[in-house]
Amino acid sequence: MSRPATTPTTIYQPQLGELVNDLAHQGARGVYMGVLGDRAYLRPPGGGVEWDTDPDRLEPALPVSQLEPVSQRSTPRRADRVELSGEPDR
Repeated sequence: MSRPATTPTTIYQPQLGELVNDLAHQGARGVYMGVLGDRAYLRPPGGGVEWDTDPDRLEPALPVSQLEPVSQRSTPRRADRVELSGEPDR
């Protein structure tokens, strides 16, 4: 009997400081801080409390250029309707 061909799997290994998605926590985005023991550590992109997660459940965050485009455009504000407080009249 021959064994079925298998595709080798490569586990994603992020670089320190890279923005990743944490699939173990509903896709939460975090900055990869490293691994200690069998846990990976992430922190929120704007700073905050780190959390630990399964290092095998990380994936690279998509670059902004690959995000889905907005489906509808908003109506731009008209300059004559915008009122800013503290602005001198022109």
